[in-house]
Amino acid sequence: MAGTKLGGGAAYGGSAVPTVAGAGADVTADINVTPMIDVMLVLLIIFMVVTPALAFEAKLPKARTAAPEKEERVTLGIDKAGKFFVDDKPVADAQLETTLREAYAKRPDDHVLYLKAHDESQYSRTLTAIDAARNAGVRRIGAITEMPQGAPRPH
Repeated sequence: MAGTKLGGGAAYGGSAVPTVAGAGADVTADINVTPMIDVMLVLLIIFMVVTPALAFEAKLPKARTAAPEKEERVTLGIDKAGKFFVDDKPVADAQLETTLREAYAKRPDDHVLYLKAHDESQYSRTLTAIDAARNAGVRRIGAITEMPQGAPRPH
């Protein structure tokens, strides 16, 4: 056995020194995150579509002693005779602007007035109310109306 080399199977494709596959090549061990990002984006889209459908709705029970919650808005009313009411309290013509200023002094971010005028009140009284509201710093005025009987309700 004097003439045999180490790894004598070299004639059949073997090598003198056993090697590990890829040991000589530049192998990187980075994780490919592209499929993970794809899965996360799909999950994000699914949650964005499903979440609005999970809104909570409940039919509330009725109670005889229940009191309606007071709304946190300033309402200016004008009755049939043309008298002014701020949050259901009567206000004299001369005090209307001052009363509205005081109401909005407590609400620096909210300058919306809800106007509730009687159907048969004079138009000039409505204009007087709007003028006083603008002088008091009101930026927006919303008209409160009623739905006529038999009219379809908007969704």
